[in-house]
Amino acid sequence: MSDAPVLHVGEGSPEQIAYKLMLDVMKVENRTIASSASAGPHTPADRHYLLNTYHECLMAVRGKRVVASTVR
Repeated sequence: MSDAPVLHVGEGSPEQIAYKLMLDVMKVENRTIASSASAGPHTPADRHYLLNTYHECLMAVRGKRVVASTVR
């Protein structure tokens, strides 16, 4: 009988690091997860923004982030 695969989502995992990186990116971009009126100067992050930002952070943590060329 083979052992079940182990999934590590705890502290120090790529997923956890990507989540923390996403929160840092959100701070820099003045985004918030809260959608309340008391968000202040922050813009509420919608589903599309959250999923795309997390995906980009996860790819960056895994070393697989593709950066579009900005050279003209």
